[in-house]
Amino acid sequence: MKIQFATFYIYLFVLTGFSYADQISLQNTPLIQVVTPLRVDSGVVKNTTKESKTIFRHLVVASGSDSLQIQFGRTKLPTGTVLRMTALIDGAVQHHRAETFKQWQHKSAWFNGSMVIVELVAEPNAPEAHVSIQSMTTLHQASEDRSICGATDDRILSYSDRCGRAIPIGCTAWIIDDANHTFLTAGHCSGNGVSDIQTVEFNVPLSNSSGSIQHPGPEDQYASDTDSFQSGYSGIGDDWGYFGCFPNTETGLTPFQAQGDYYVLSAVAPPVSGQQITITGYGTVASPVTPTWNQVQKTHTGPYAELNGTAIAYQTDTSGGNSGSPVLNEDSGEAIGIHTNGGCDSGGGQNWGCGIHNSGLQYALANPQGVCIPNIILFEFPEGVPTVALPDTPFEFLFSVLAGDETPKNVLVVLTVDGTSSNLVTTPLGNDLYSATFPEFSCENIVSFYITVTGDGGSVVNSPSDAPTSQYDIAVGVLVEEILLQESFDDGIPATWSTSGLWNATTSCSPSGSCGEGPAAYFGTTSCSYDNGSQVVGTLTSPAISIVGMSGDITLTYCSALVTENLSGYDTAEVSVNGIIVDEPSESSSWEERTIQINNVSGDTITIQWEFDSVDNLYNDYRGWHIDGVQISSLTADCDSTTCVADTNGDGTVNVADLMAVIDEWGTTGDTADVNNDGIVNVSDLLFITSNWGSCP
Repeated sequence: MKIQFATFYIYLFVLTGFSYADQISLQNTPLIQVVTPLRVDSGVVKNTTKESKTIFRHLVVASGSDSLQIQFGRTKLPTGTVLRMTALIDGAVQHHRAETFKQWQHKSAWFNGSMVIVELVAEPNAPEAHVSIQSMTTLHQASEDRSICGATDDRILSYSDRCGRAIPIGCTAWIIDDANHTFLTAGHCSGNGVSDIQTVEFNVPLSNSSGSIQHPGPEDQYASDTDSFQSGYSGIGDDWGYFGCFPNTETGLTPFQAQGDYYVLSAVAPPVSGQQITITGYGTVASPVTPTWNQVQKTHTGPYAELNGTAIAYQTDTSGGNSGSPVLNEDSGEAIGIHTNGGCDSGGGQNWGCGIHNSGLQYALANPQGVCIPNIILFEFPEGVPTVALPDTPFEFLFSVLAGDETPKNVLVVLTVDGTSSNLVTTPLGNDLYSATFPEFSCENIVSFYITVTGDGGSVVNSPSDAPTSQYDIAVGVLVEEILLQESFDDGIPATWSTSGLWNATTSCSPSGSCGEGPAAYFGTTSCSYDNGSQVVGTLTSPAISIVGMSGDITLTYCSALVTENLSGYDTAEVSVNGIIVDEPSESSSWEERTIQINNVSGDTITIQWEFDSVDNLYNDYRGWHIDGVQISSLTADCDSTTCVADTNGDGTVNVADLMAVIDEWGTTGDTADVNNDGIVNVSDLLFITSNWGSCP
């Protein structure tokens, strides 16, 4: 049974094999976030002088706040321009360039105090720049959740370099001994990815006298990587999170490089045998403990109490904010789990965590994502990874293997055809470039491959990283375009589609230009605006579209006409595929056709969604958003009619004219000479021409 309160959760668990059922609380303490909209826009600015110059300056003020973070809207930071933010209370400074601005999800670091100066600083004659400020966020303390095992809180201040504070969720994260020294935390702290853990802080200062947290300087704050998050959470013993952070904006160092320490993971949580367990983390406090210790690093050691499957228990003091803390076995010096739940009270009891041997956690550690992927050996594919092979035609595959922490020593391409694997000969071409020649395949063959490299330090690194479990698939045939969905809305919004908000099909308020005839999908009212006195939000959603059997990228084309107040952070228009944003169309009063390549899609279906959000109830008397001419297409391998694809000029014979067409278009994306339709005219097309020489059947 789950009982939800305003700032934390209490769970009643009945665990098989346990002699009792405790009322046990999750030990994150989400900080209450108050977001205040701002409307600040620099306009397009440029430094035309011969010296570096501040070309825009604005003071952000959060009256009465103990700390704040700035959320930026659409911003352009070209080479030579820096976004500089300075807190007035302590002079803390953060600098954003285009790359770090993206890594921080268009946010600043957390600054102490209530005033921050935002500046654009440009080198001489740097390209035009632009910044908009969308909102500011302030933090407010949530209630305290204690799980002190006995009458007194025995925790003391600690200063471990390997343990950080995760915000705004109010948890603990710690550096581990994986290849890139990234982080573990609790699953209930990280299940929503970067929205839960936006930032990990080290060298955290004491809180102020009222208990409000204070932040270290930006040089000790790290933005989490959205792509790295993996987590599991279904209760005690299955509550883990694994993720990484980008290098610091000020130092360029990773958390491990800056902190210089990490926890060694045990292979398994051991049976109980008198061990002592230490929990270090960023828990809250209550009287008589000084408020200045609130959510700063503290530690306590107590007896190891229980092992039940992957659930572990100990009589070590914790409180809200300790979720995600390492469970350290003092006997071995190894981390045996992740602290997740409080179960102690003044009468005793025990607190709980997830054992390190949880199978989901172990799988995630073996299959890292994002910045957690080891940089021991690096791979590049100058002509892409082959996804299609022409039948009865060998081809050459080029790839680069670059040194990371180790230098490549042995490079192999492992080919699997109809379930049987063999090693292909790889030839070093110099400058880290290798080639492998793939043999002929028949239409009925099922083909896949992966690359495996041994470094000079003995590490084995594969591409894909979890090969041979995952491999690169190759379809045999000629890639032909297949239309998966077409919709013009001429007969209204189809019943298989769904809408919310103001979306409708109409000929009213039509944009200029051409994109078919008849009605279009429109977010707006008959008065040709989206102003109804309130904030308006709405989605236009396609049915699920099967992509089974498709090879290569999926292409979305559609016509868009968008007219809004055109202020960054307001009146947003976004297109997403399976919940991931793939397009943010530009303002255009007339029809414009947009083409989006969708790659790295998982699953057997995709769903496309167009979402409009006015964000507020102001300045909504603009026309809105029209959508028409939607088409989803992809490529599929066709093996039924491949022979005369080599006849590039359609004269019924594969001869020297076709050969010359390949030579004339060599190295380009091609037109007729890209006979296998893989996006480039190269040796694969040449080999297919020669192998099909003569009259077409």
